Amino acid sequence: MENNFHLEDMEGFRINPQVWLQTLLAIAGDREKRGEVVERVACETGWPPEKVEVLISTTIKLLMDQTRSN
Repeated sequence: MENNFHLEDMEGFRINPQVWLQTLLAIAGDREKRGEVVERVACETGWPPEKVEVLISTTIKLLMDQTRSN
């Protein structure tokens, strides 16, 4: 899958936290899919899988906090 985003205007880039949260929760709840995502992110970033797991968990927590505050 190729990244089709052009982020020259980083200040204008926004995500929908509810959509991202639902997507990450679905991935996290599926052991096989989570493994695929962790493996791909680790491969693309050079990070160890353990660090990618922390990234996913932390992102879910941050998105949960953000969606609850709205």
